[in-house]
Amino acid sequence: MTDRINNQKGITLIEILVALALSLIILAGVMHIFLNNKQTYRVQEAFARIQESGRFAMQFITSDLRMAGYAGCGSKISTPNNIANYYPAPPATKDNIADEVSMFTGSGIEGFEYTNLPVPLSGAVSLTTANVVAGSDIVRIKRAASTGARLTGNMTADNANIQLDGTTALGLFEENDYMFISDCEKADIFVANNVSASAGKITIAHSNAVNLDNKLSKAYQEDAEVYKFVNTTYYVGSNTAGEPALFRRTLLNAGALSEEELVDGIEDLQLLYGEDTDTDGAPNVYVDSVSVTNWENIVAVRVELQVRSIEDNLAKTMTAYGDKRLRRTFTTSIAIRNRAI
Repeated sequence: MTDRINNQKGITLIEILVALALSLIILAGVMHIFLNNKQTYRVQEAFARIQESGRFAMQFITSDLRMAGYAGCGSKISTPNNIANYYPAPPATKDNIADEVSMFTGSGIEGFEYTNLPVPLSGAVSLTTANVVAGSDIVRIKRAASTGARLTGNMTADNANIQLDGTTALGLFEENDYMFISDCEKADIFVANNVSASAGKITIAHSNAVNLDNKLSKAYQEDAEVYKFVNTTYYVGSNTAGEPALFRRTLLNAGALSEEELVDGIEDLQLLYGEDTDTDGAPNVYVDSVSVTNWENIVAVRVELQVRSIEDNLAKTMTAYGDKRLRRTFTTSIAIRNRAI
C-alpha cells in the first residue's frame, strides 16, 4: 500500500501550461462566438427598429397627405370662404385680413425647402434653422377633420348661429376654435367666438368680433357638416437627446401651437410634388417645392425618409456620415384623394 502511494506522480508544470493554453484557446473561441452573436443581434435589432421607425413615420405623414385639402363632400372646393380673423387676437390688433394660418393655400398643401426658412406657422411662431435639421424639407397640410356633427336648426340665414345636436357634438368644440362648415357645394372657415349647450343643442356663434364678417357664404342646411379645422406641419428636428426625429406642429385652440416628437431616428425628409399639367387628374411631373408652378395642380406627393439606427458601431466600416450607424431609405408616393380624379 505504501509503495503504491509513493509511485503516484503529480501533474507537471508543462502539463498545467498546456492545459491552460488549451483552455485559453477554447475560451477565446467561445468569446469570439459570443461577441459575433451579440453583434449580429445588435445589427438585427437595429434593422428591426429602423424598419419600425420608417413604417410609423410614413404612416403619420401619408395619412395626413392623403387628406390634404379635404373640405367635406365637395372634394374640388379648393378655396373655401375664409372669414377667420382671430390671430393675433382681436379686438386691439384686428387687421381685417383673413388669418394666414387658416388659408387653404395650394388646396391644403404647401411645401418648403430648408433654404425657405423661416417658415411662419402662426402670427407669432415660425420654424427656423434652429428647429429643422439642415437640408430637410418641410410640408404643411390643411384640411377638415370629420366630426359627424350636422346642423339641426337656425338654417334660414347666413349670419345665424350654428345649431348642432347636443348628443353628437357635445364636447367637440370650444370657444376660439378654428372651424369648418361644408356641404357638397360650398365651404367656410371661421372662428367660434362662443360655444354653448342648452336644451339638447350645441350653439356656435361666429360674430365679427373674431371674424371678418358674421356672414357665411350661404345659409347651410341639414346636409352640411361642421368639422374641426386641422393645420399640421411636418419636419425633421433634433430631440432633447440630440437625435434627429420626425416632428409635427399642429394649430390648436385660439391660435396656439403644439409640438410633438413622433418618431426618433428620422434623419432626413425629402418631398417631390406631382403636378397635373393637363388637368387629367394624374401627375405629369414630380418637382421640388421651389419648382411647383401652381399648388392647385398638385395631385400627388413622393415622400423619401432616411432613417438611421440610434446605436453607433454597427456597420463594419465608417460611413460617409463619419459614424458606423445603419441607415435605410424609405420611399412612397401618395395620391391626394381630394385632388385626383
